[in-house]
Amino acid sequence: MTAGWAAFAKTLRNGSRLIVDFALPHEFAFIEFCGDGSETVTALSDVTAIELTGPVHTCFSRYPQSICEAIMLAEARRYSRVTEHLAGVSRRGPIERTAHLLLELGCRAHRSVTGYPQRFECPLTQAQLADALGLSAVHVSRVLKDLRENGLVSFRNGVVELHDHAGLIKIAGFDRSYISS
Repeated sequence: MTAGWAAFAKTLRNGSRLIVDFALPHEFAFIEFCGDGSETVTALSDVTAIELTGPVHTCFSRYPQSICEAIMLAEARRYSRVTEHLAGVSRRGPIERTAHLLLELGCRAHRSVTGYPQRFECPLTQAQLADALGLSAVHVSRVLKDLRENGLVSFRNGVVELHDHAGLIKIAGFDRSYISS
């Protein structure tokens, strides 16, 4: 993707959905359709992308080695992100998982492997955050209010401001190595 945000989601039989990952600008976003059980992909903002056709597993027969290595690294990073998200929705409390996701998105949006941004644009709605966090939109609203009142983070008008990086990292138990490894 060269611009925009997209969400990869799994829709359950009861109509609810879980966002399992996000695609951000300057990241590879793999969209492979595998029948009825596959993920859906939804643009969350205006998206511009470059298409590489064909299955990912055949890239070495079609593209230069450097592109294939970048694809394989991006696949490994996505696997790590999805693993972290699974840990979040299954084992972290609502405040921990929200802080964790916002820190991850901030690092990815700024493409930084060492620092944390003070702020970043985030086109997500509270309902989309809820779908990514496995919470209700009302619960997300309460968690964001709690984080804001404790001087950790604020999220208004599509902009996330990270006020206390150390506090957020401590609450979330955040280790950014899964993003940059």
